[in-house]
Amino acid sequence: MVTGASEFNSCTLMFLLCYVTTFLRPLTETLYLGAVAQGIGQGLIWTVYGFMLSTNSSEKTIGRNTGIFWCLLQSSLVSGNLFYFFMLRGVDVLPEGSRIFIFVVLIVSAALGIVVLSLLRHPWTKPKKGNSHDLMAQSTIKSDHQGPLEAITAMMRLLFSRKMMLLLPTYIYVGLDLSFYINVYGTSLGYTGRFGELREALVGLNGVFLGVGQIVGGLLWAALGRFSQKRGRDPALIIGMLTHLLAYYLIFLNIPGNATLGHTNDAPYIGSSPSPALAMLCSALLGFGDAAWINQLCALLGTLFKEDCVSAFALFQFIQCATTSFAFFYSAYLTMLPHVIINVVFACVGAAGYCFVEWEAASETIRKSRRPNGIPETKTLLRESRSELPIYTDLYPTKTPILVVHRQQDFDVNPAQLTEFL
Repeated sequence: MVTGASEFNSCTLMFLLCYVTTFLRPLTETLYLGAVAQGIGQGLIWTVYGFMLSTNSSEKTIGRNTGIFWCLLQSSLVSGNLFYFFMLRGVDVLPEGSRIFIFVVLIVSAALGIVVLSLLRHPWTKPKKGNSHDLMAQSTIKSDHQGPLEAITAMMRLLFSRKMMLLLPTYIYVGLDLSFYINVYGTSLGYTGRFGELREALVGLNGVFLGVGQIVGGLLWAALGRFSQKRGRDPALIIGMLTHLLAYYLIFLNIPGNATLGHTNDAPYIGSSPSPALAMLCSALLGFGDAAWINQLCALLGTLFKEDCVSAFALFQFIQCATTSFAFFYSAYLTMLPHVIINVVFACVGAAGYCFVEWEAASETIRKSRRPNGIPETKTLLRESRSELPIYTDLYPTKTPILVVHRQQDFDVNPAQLTEFL
């Protein structure tokens, strides 16, 4: 399922460039075909992004690397929206020269991105001497690549596994969230007539503040990567969930309910007119919360399914994109309140599923770190007690002397069993 770097980059570059070039001379048929090509290219590149992150990171650095990657990725929301804002400011009809210039910039950016991606260290490349410990899954990557049938079979087997089914609501919510802040919320800002002349500018600034929230979230979770690795990732995801719940509540109060269906001059639930500052705050909250969800989910997949990370990330992208497509379809028929209710329900269920998988994985890690009969694997002195305790000494196979203080109520073994085990 994982091809060579040159084949992958050529394939991805072809699909993405086909999508961008359709805007040089836009036609209805070519725009639809370009959208399909863009979807295929994004599916390929996002799957390999996850694969590269998981295989080029250790369990201690996966959170940091994911945060840095997400921060750099979402910086395009700020730079891109500001670029469009200054290029199209005061223009009602886009001139042909400006359109060609904009999409030439996009084509060059896509090509440079593919070149940079091809320079990354690939897991099938032998690491330099002394740096092999940086690769988390170096010893687990199979030397022979899977064929298409084997890859599809492994993916379907993984899909119906218990952990993947528990993460299914999380995938669905991430897709719903993507549709909400790209399609529903941005459209509602443009359709809210009581914003006055600001409503068109707010559509562009929505992307800017989304990017700001994404960048701040990515930097924060990158800085707290080691803390999340030690204390668990569920607190960060719960923070992201609470941030989104707050954003949905404020959006419900600040934006007219029927603004999702078309232009409206209705008043919001609070005040006589919506607040532009509150609307941009909601955009930043949506971006910050989304960074928490994506970062923690990618970090979990990269460590939990490190032996089959390609299939795990492919399933994640498939379910997320399918949910986003379905949400785009029904968004034209629902007002703001049903959108908020659907997202709130799946946010709570998705967070619960994620936390359950995270806690279960932590419990498995603790169990695997112990030897049979409950005796710790590490060569650590047991905590002494004030009471009189029998003391036993012996040697590990590595000939490392250790002192074991044994207390009957701590370990249900007799001294003979303990000496035999050591």
